[in-house]
Amino acid sequence: MGRRRFRPRAALLVLLLLAAAVSGCASSPVAPYRGDAPRQETLFVIAGGWHTEIGIPAEAMPAALAEMRRAAPEARYFVFGWGQRDYYMAPHPGLGDLLGAGFPGPSVLLVIPVPEEPTAYFAGDARVFALPVSAPGLARLSQFLGGYVALDAQRRPRPLGDGPDRGSRFYASSGTYSLGNTCNTWTAEALHVAGLPVSASGVVFASGVTEQIK
Repeated sequence: MGRRRFRPRAALLVLLLLAAAVSGCASSPVAPYRGDAPRQETLFVIAGGWHTEIGIPAEAMPAALAEMRRAAPEARYFVFGWGQRDYYMAPHPGLGDLLGAGFPGPSVLLVIPVPEEPTAYFAGDARVFALPVSAPGLARLSQFLGGYVALDAQRRPRPLGDGPDRGSRFYASSGTYSLGNTCNTWTAEALHVAGLPVSASGVVFASGVTEQIK
């Protein structure tokens, strides 16, 4: 499908290599699920190039984004991606966008309505992993995702523009992007919150996520 967010760029890969020297562990306001409820639900990790995203069933959509779910009633899943605002939103990122991604700064949340299972929707464009998760773990994950939506004075999400996929939107995020807290660190922490045996410690590249979930 040629999604631009999955296209690796040499300059950004250099920045990510530098990130390995300063990588830490993302901190989450949501306590990870530690129970032993049966894993009867499914979530998805989409990995392409240097970037990872996470998909959940539409029924688990965070309450903060209920309006988007109502606007996309055909969506069976929603996919979330998080990253550095200027780089992630740029249609054609330039050198300035790439260099800016090397400094701590504002982030953005991309939300994509998906009308079919992500393994089919992203086929040929990215690797997709289907992971079993418990219902309580999925609820914790939904809370985690909702916590990254920045709200305005009326407690509503702040849309920043249309995303690269049909029906997708960028939203202002409350998180801070840095070389020690990348999109892949964020994905790993999301999986950890859901109760899966994944650690965000030291994760910089997409492989830091995918090697743990294989």
